[in-house]
Amino acid sequence: MPERSDEEMVLRLIKQTKLLIATNDEIPIETKLQSQGMLKEFEAHFRHPQDEQDPDAVRGQYNDLYIELSEYADLEALLLAMRHFSPYID
Repeated sequence: MPERSDEEMVLRLIKQTKLLIATNDEIPIETKLQSQGMLKEFEAHFRHPQDEQDPDAVRGQYNDLYIELSEYADLEALLLAMRHFSPYID
């Protein structure tokens, strides 16, 4: 199995988060729509190497996502896993 970069790992976790949001019937439609847009913006940061990322923007968008989605245990687990792969997420 090939070694993946930290950015690739976060992108995989974002993809899984999007999938869970789309398939979870407990999440209101408004939350689904809002969080999908937020994830798209968040994802854009990780399409660049770490030294080209804006730490404050990454941290801010992560915090917004966490506030929006942490009430759902599966989504919270994916968000917490992202912390292991980005030094900008506390």
